[in-house]
Amino acid sequence: MRHIGKSAAVLAAGLAAVVMAGCGTSPPAPATPTGSPPVPSAGQVAPATGHVGADCGVIPGNGPGSFHWMAGRQVVNAISGNPELTSFSSAVKSVSLTGELNGMRSFTLFVPSNSAFTELSKAELSYLHNRANVAKVVRGLVVPARITPAQMAAGGTVTTLAGRTLALGKSGSSYRVERATIVCGNIKTANATVYVIDRVPLPPR
Repeated sequence: MRHIGKSAAVLAAGLAAVVMAGCGTSPPAPATPTGSPPVPSAGQVAPATGHVGADCGVIPGNGPGSFHWMAGRQVVNAISGNPELTSFSSAVKSVSLTGELNGMRSFTLFVPSNSAFTELSKAELSYLHNRANVAKVVRGLVVPARITPAQMAAGGTVTTLAGRTLALGKSGSSYRVERATIVCGNIKTANATVYVIDRVPLPPR
């Protein structure tokens, strides 16, 4: 098991401080999606089921956090069981978005791994110490439609709950969203499709 790095620990501490202080404004209301996942073109079709990514070893083989275990749980409960995804699941809970995400249906969630948080600069971590900013980042990783590997490979853009546009693509065997690479994706939970990514795509500031 990989360990959460110092930067991720700083993030967790910062999030806890924000929640306890009750600072920041209420999370912005979800933006109405203005785009939809691109339709895959010929020759770019991936299996309708089956996991993709550079390292699906981040998913336990059995027990909490495993593919089978996550498939039977709402998305936030599902990712909370994976020790590699605790930074993001903590962020979701710190801004009270658990109920909203668990209550949604047929959507896609891009989840940065713990190691992705360790790559953030001090300035980026400082940005995430604000509750409203954390909510914006989380909503910026939620796409209100199920995205398949074929759609990712086809390229194009999708619009998130935060109204942010994310670019999808594939280079060689690597699936990408913005500058992040898919570590393991097309993971099914009871109400969502999850893609674990190796970067935290922060919104333009």
